[in-house]
Amino acid sequence: MGSLSGTSSGASTVTQVSEELQALLVEERKRKRKVSNRESARRSRMRKKKHLDDLTAELTQLREDNHQIIRSLNITSQRYLHVEAENSVLRAQTNELSCRLQSLEDIITFLQGKQF
Repeated sequence: MGSLSGTSSGASTVTQVSEELQALLVEERKRKRKVSNRESARRSRMRKKKHLDDLTAELTQLREDNHQIIRSLNITSQRYLHVEAENSVLRAQTNELSCRLQSLEDIITFLQGKQF
């Protein structure tokens, strides 16, 4: 009977060891999952930060491009106003010269009419 009780005590010990190993395996899986999750979260934060940095750089570049376009537009507008003013002067001069020419033609016609 002594051997029976030794056997059942041995089986109990094996069961306890097996349960402890299982518990250790579960804990090890949990630990690995935590480490993996932390690493995944770290990578996610890094991707998010890089994306934000990229967007910030793009915003800065777009603002600079916008300022350059505005400067160019202002210069073009000033040139347009200058050319428009010159054109107004030239139109006025053209009208004045046309009137003078018409007056001279009228004088010539008058003078030619007197000769006959």
